[in-house]
Amino acid sequence: MSQMPPDTPPLTPSLGTLKISSRQITLLNALGEFGNLRRAAAAMHTTQPAASLLLQQLEERLGVRLFERLPRGMQPTLYGEVMIRYAQNALHEFEHAQAQIAELARGASGLVRVGSVMGPVPGLLTKAVLAYKRDHPKVRISLEVGTSDTLLPALLRGDFDMVVGRLPDQSDSQDLNIELFEGGEQMRVIARAGHPLANAKALQLADLVALTWILHPIGSPMRRRVESALQAGGMVQSLDIVETASILATTAMLEASEMIAVVPNDVAQHYARYGMVAILPVELPITMANLGLLTLRSRPNSVALDRLLQYLRAQ
Repeated sequence: MSQMPPDTPPLTPSLGTLKISSRQITLLNALGEFGNLRRAAAAMHTTQPAASLLLQQLEERLGVRLFERLPRGMQPTLYGEVMIRYAQNALHEFEHAQAQIAELARGASGLVRVGSVMGPVPGLLTKAVLAYKRDHPKVRISLEVGTSDTLLPALLRGDFDMVVGRLPDQSDSQDLNIELFEGGEQMRVIARAGHPLANAKALQLADLVALTWILHPIGSPMRRRVESALQAGGMVQSLDIVETASILATTAMLEASEMIAVVPNDVAQHYARYGMVAILPVELPITMANLGLLTLRSRPNSVALDRLLQYLRAQ
């Protein structure tokens, strides 16, 4: 994070109403992406002098220096970093508005963009969405499944209207509305149907150390909890690991190998019912943080989102 240069005289920020044009918002976003005025101007399909004038006018209006002019580019000051975040959020909101208008023009009565971790998809989320769609057939639901450490930044950027997930460790929750579900998720170790260990009466984690494990990518809450459990058994350093958050990739690799994977209980039960996987008889000493419904405090909920939240709470 950059500081104002030592020889720059202190400026008094203007406390009046901020008037900023869409071109200046676009310029801030481009400067944040490229760090170069010439490239930012080209991305905006304008000239470098015109872009420089837009930036100068904005800095004069704010009364602060937003960027340090360096020999090979431009570096945002503390004030510039604030404005870049504002510009990124503004563009995301505009894109969201365009998407909603397009849906309404096609005859829909709303759009709700949902991000979810894997665990609640087979049960809670599917039941809520099916019930919601029966009563609101013209509302479009966009659903993306990922890990909490990627879903939460996307929610904060405005890519989702809500997330069904959990706060990654050390995350700041001050910008979020959080409604937690009762009870934590159980985790299961699964393998292909017919795996040599599938019919064992009881297994210990040490019995699995020689196998290849399929785990979520590093940084996800699930990966951290699994590694903590394995670390207690002195297993982490010796494990052969494949990383993926994709359940399709996971089940495909399990089917074709002797690998094992760690997934939420509802996911394991779902695939076991169809004979696609076997749940191994081993206890994982893992306590996952409670799942919750996460929405942004800074964005008022649409009517469509409020109604979907009601269906999720009822499950």
